[in-house]
Amino acid sequence: MNNRNVLLFVVGSMILLGGQFWLTSRYAKSAPTAEVQQAAPAKPKPVEPPAPPTAAPAALPATGNPKAADPAATHTLVSQELTLTWQVATGAIKQVVWKQDGTRFFPENFAGIGALRGAGFETVRQETAPAGTAVIFENAAGEKLSYLVPNQGHSLKVEATAPGNALLHLIVNPTTDEPVKHLGRVFTLNEKSVEAVTWAEMLHDPFFSFLGSKRKVLPPSSDRLGLDAGVGKDDKPQQNHYFAALWKLPRPASRDAAGYELLPKDGHLEASLYLGPKQAEHLLAFEKPFTQVIDYGFFGAVSHLLFWILKKVHALVGNWGWAIVLFTVIIRLATWTLNTKQTISMLRMKDFEPHQKAIQAKYEKFGSDMTKKAEMQKELMALYKKNGHNPMGGCLPMLLQMPIFLALWSMLNAVFELRHAPFVFWIKDLSQAEVLFRLPGLGIPIGLLPLLMGASMFVQQYMTPAVGDPAQRKMMLVLMPAMMTFFFMQSPAGLVLYYLVFNLIGILQTWWIMRSYQPQPITV
Repeated sequence: MNNRNVLLFVVGSMILLGGQFWLTSRYAKSAPTAEVQQAAPAKPKPVEPPAPPTAAPAALPATGNPKAADPAATHTLVSQELTLTWQVATGAIKQVVWKQDGTRFFPENFAGIGALRGAGFETVRQETAPAGTAVIFENAAGEKLSYLVPNQGHSLKVEATAPGNALLHLIVNPTTDEPVKHLGRVFTLNEKSVEAVTWAEMLHDPFFSFLGSKRKVLPPSSDRLGLDAGVGKDDKPQQNHYFAALWKLPRPASRDAAGYELLPKDGHLEASLYLGPKQAEHLLAFEKPFTQVIDYGFFGAVSHLLFWILKKVHALVGNWGWAIVLFTVIIRLATWTLNTKQTISMLRMKDFEPHQKAIQAKYEKFGSDMTKKAEMQKELMALYKKNGHNPMGGCLPMLLQMPIFLALWSMLNAVFELRHAPFVFWIKDLSQAEVLFRLPGLGIPIGLLPLLMGASMFVQQYMTPAVGDPAQRKMMLVLMPAMMTFFFMQSPAGLVLYYLVFNLIGILQTWWIMRSYQPQPITV
């Protein structure tokens, strides 16, 4: 690839990334303000319908019971960690709010989970029990739906009594984006694997639909299923979904175009519902297979191991930021030998450069003659072999480290523990991009850590020995750090911190190797 093509590729990529960020920042809709309603009194009473809303949210099928509560009527319960809001007419959980920071689990028009498709409920009441608070929905037809919200923890016990065997609607499959906006995935689980599909993949035609590609469908049914949760306060697309709504059922649910449903057995059913963070210890307490909903990426096993190490380091230092710093040192020490071999191989290639150019000049007069090019490559390989050098020796250590880098990327983006975890000074949340200020008119965030990371990348590239076209190297010396700096401006601060420390140690290692390296004579 010549210099002109490389320049066009890099500049074009930066323009596309900048345009995408500007458009999403400028035209994203603001989130509506969530309203928390008072809980209903303990004694059952008919629910008085509030004033009609200006825009009715997506709802489950009508109950057909004239005595049922108004579809807009809600009931709210505040527990130790959650604020839960139900639709009285169906008993569906319409909204959950994480009290610690006000994060909403679902969009405003979410259809709800756990609705009983019966005659429609007329009353709602609360009962206090030693294990928690029960929210009970009832009607004159003898149908009853209760949620036992624990005093501590995130696992609700759900019981339904339905003389007519009315279905419990677990997860609704909408026909438009609005009810599941920015919710991520819906999934089913078994003991060893998870089947997941994003809502966008089901509700939109794929890019290659003109070639016959079809929309995806709901994952196969199981007795364990759920969906990603957590839409934040600004109703903008979320990088990560740190929460989940998970069902543990007595038997596999039925699946149809409307979603997942569970049929009572002899008019009765029981199930468990987890509403909480994707945190391994909480999911393990619910049931071990549900730990699979934490998306560690393609190299999941490596990510698990790295996070185990990071947690052990955090237990010693007590701060996730400093834990990442020490963790990076450990990773750098573990890969020290590979990085050393890579740098020495590149230095050795620098020694070969005059002889390599001489051979290339020898064959330059033959132009694009493929036979002569093959002879040139053969002569070059003979030169490397004669001197005991493998020209791919600098690439192999880098390839061996790629699974570690990718696993770290996925892990640092996925773990709940880094959410709202402070580091030092102005860095209050390692799971979010660091923002000192935003560029006027563009809204692009500017942070100190990404700038330092870009500078460290420039220094490391400047120090690293390289062969090839000097003009191309000078161009990439500036453009690559600039591109990575722009990319990391929008990445979580914990991830940027890792790469900054990683680069700083790499600079010290490169300096030490180049200081002690002794060039060896080339035998021609």
